[in-house]
Amino acid sequence: MQVVRKKKLKIAVFGQKRIPSREGGLEIVVEELATHAASLGNQVTVYNRSGHHVSGSEFDEKQLKSYKGVRIKTVPTIQKKETRDIIGSSKINYDN
Repeated sequence: MQVVRKKKLKIAVFGQKRIPSREGGLEIVVEELATHAASLGNQVTVYNRSGHHVSGSEFDEKQLKSYKGVRIKTVPTIQKKETRDIIGSSKINYDN
């Protein structure tokens, strides 16, 4: 049985490095869930971290505005491992 929802959701996703990405398991799950939710007509915004992409420097230049129906916003991040996770998530919370 499929549930039909008349009101579409506004979904914000943050905490992952970025999508599209195959950098880690969390990024893969976020990409799959976000694109699926968008395909159902929901408004999905994913907040990507700025910074070096592990796939190579050619990916550092790309900053997508959308991906498979998902809006993408890039959040500035300090490139120090101990602080970038906390600061990236905190900035998103204060911006909204």
